[in-house]
Amino acid sequence: MSAQVLDAGEASHSPSAELMKLVDVDHMHDFEVVVEFLKTNLDKIVTEVHGFDKLLIDNGKTQLNCPPAPEAGDSHGGLLIRTVSEKEGAGGITLQREFKVHDLGADPDVPGNHKVEIREDIMKPPDMSENVTTVSIARS
Repeated sequence: MSAQVLDAGEASHSPSAELMKLVDVDHMHDFEVVVEFLKTNLDKIVTEVHGFDKLLIDNGKTQLNCPPAPEAGDSHGGLLIRTVSEKEGAGGITLQREFKVHDLGADPDVPGNHKVEIREDIMKPPDMSENVTTVSIARS
């Protein structure tokens, strides 16, 4: 009989825990599923991670990094979220999935919203693929 262990973040429906599961290499969800999740949860995730007084959290499968808010004159390139999940085999890393979320600034077409670029890179040596989209998201 195997015991199931439930992550405390998943049990509490933590947005950051849900994102880490969506983007890990064991759950290769459609890119659009992640985009839709981020459209409604982006600021919740960043606020939650910063609320842990951390910049990087890890659930054992995925690392989630939310850089600090930019200081005067420093934008961090607009990077809001970066995730990395890897699968290793005998020869090293056999699969890596990375997401980067960048705030590109105010959306001129939708007052109050920001243009946000969401990028997924999948590396399965020697191949690499990417998905990129820009969406308009209401940011707090």
